[in-house]
Formats: sequence, C-alpha cells, structure tokens
Amino acid sequence: ARSQVAAWAGGRPREVIFTGGATEANHLALRGLQRPGRPLISAIEHPSVVEPAALLGAEVVPVDAEGRLDLPALERLLERPTSVVSVMAANNETGVMQDMPAIAQRVHAAGSLLHVDAAQVVGRLPCPAGWDLLTLTAHKAGGLKGVGALLVREGIPLSPQVVGGGQERGRRSGTTNAGPIAGLGVVATLSHGAEIRALRDKLQSAAVALGGVVTSKGAPRLPNTLNVRFPGIPGDLLVTAMDLEGVCLSAGSACHSGAATASAVLRAMGILTADAVRFSLGWDTGGDDVDGAIIALQAVLPRLRREL
Repeated sequence: ARSQVAAWAGGRPREVIFTGGATEANHLALRGLQRPGRPLISAIEHPSVVEPAALLGAEVVPVDAEGRLDLPALERLLERPTSVVSVMAANNETGVMQDMPAIAQRVHAAGSLLHVDAAQVVGRLPCPAGWDLLTLTAHKAGGLKGVGALLVREGIPLSPQVVGGGQERGRRSGTTNAGPIAGLGVVATLSHGAEIRALRDKLQSAAVALGGVVTSKGAPRLPNTLNVRFPGIPGDLLVTAMDLEGVCLSAGSACHSGAATASAVLRAMGILTADAVRFSLGWDTGGDDVDGAIIALQAVLPRLRREL
C-alpha cells in the first residue's frame, strides 16, 4: 500500500506517513512543520485546515467568483515570511480544481513550501504536481473510513503530533490500521474520472433544464461533483424533499449537510444565498442512480415552487 500511494503521488514509499484520516494528516502537515513565518491558506479550505492554521496565525488568500485562488494576492502575501502555503487541489463542495503548477511555481519562488490537500482527487484523477506535503484519504473514492496519509518530501523536518510507539518512522505513533491502509493502496491505483464525468454531465444538463444555476461552471471541476442553485428554493428544503424521494444530496459539504446559511466556501466566492445543493457521484454510482435523481428533481422542483 505504501508503494501504491507513493507511485500515484510521484513520491517515494519512505515519504508516506499513514494516519487516521485526512484531518489528522492536515494537522500533522501544519502543526508538525517547524519553519519560520506564518502559514497561508486559501479562503475555501476544509475546516481541518482552517482551524489548525488559525492557531498558527495564518493569513487567508482570497479566491475569485469561480473559486480559483487569486494568484496576484498570493504573490503579495508571499512577500512576508511564510512557513507553508496550504491549498486544496479540488474543493469538496464546488469541485473546483486549482491550477497547482502555477501555485507551486509562486510558492517555491518565494522560498516556501506547498501543502496540497488532495483528498478529493485520489482514486479519480492524476496527482497534482508541485507538492511538498500531500494529504490523502481513502473513503472519498470507495475505500474504508478511518485511514489517510500525509506524504512529506524527504529532507523536510516534521515533528510528530502523536508520540508513543514510534511507528511510521517515528512520525506518527499508533498501531497500524492494516486493512483500511490496504484499501487506500488500492484506491490509489484507480481512476474513475471519465465514466463519472459523463454521468455528472447528464445530471447537470437536467438540472439546468429545470432552472438550476451551476456553481463555478466556468472553472475546471472534479468529474463527480455538481454544486447547483435553484433560485428561490432553500437548499435545506430541497435536501429534505429529495430525501423523501430516496435521493441523498447535501446543502454544503457532507460533514455540514443541512446548513441553513451559505457555506464559508460559497461566501468566499461572493455567493450569499442559501439555495445551493451538492450532488456527489461515487465510485459505484450508475446510470440508474442518475436517472432516478433526475426523475426526483422533475417531481420535487415544481411542487416546491408552487408551495413557496
């Protein structure tokens, strides 16, 4: 599994640190890194980056209306001493993919390091280039929950945040969770991008035909994610109505589903309404699932518009 993860990432097996998930990996990357300067994070990062970075005095790099990192702003912020820049390769709510080579070039030119949260990418697409530290997890693409990994380029000093038995070359103690780790290795060999994209695009076309406004339509996006707004229909209300039809979606990220206000990610993009929902297609989603979701939308949306 260590070799499979390293091969996908373009790293070495000895650079792989297995963790209990992406949250732990993000904490290790930020809090374990002992370098001068403050961290920089994008305005659309996952809370498992936002919260530990805030404890370290991080500054936030804004994004544009499509959710892409503001590169001139990044360059200005890099003029001050920066320990690490943390940017997710693809956003978990909108699916927007960042221009990682352009970001890496600027970060490295300023003498800083780049931490990439690639939790949404592994198992779907090739690994983003330019990372110095890289976060992965298994369950986003069909693996078991409870395992993740942080890859750290050789030569970068990292202080363990979990000490004890000295596992993972002394960088993360704790008994190795072998079964889920083996699954993460398998996930790292997969690529579900093309087949999922065709299904997502079919669902997207149907949503637009029903009055939906696709979030970040002009930006490169993950093949499995559709964030869409149906103006005038609160997202949480649509989530409930679709659930009664047997279709699961969320009004934000999966760990914040049911949110009554626009998420922090959408607010950073200038979207202040609470009418966005996210459809997320999994490794085992098939054509029948998408057809069922479309039929449910066709039934639910007219009813909600009448009632509202």
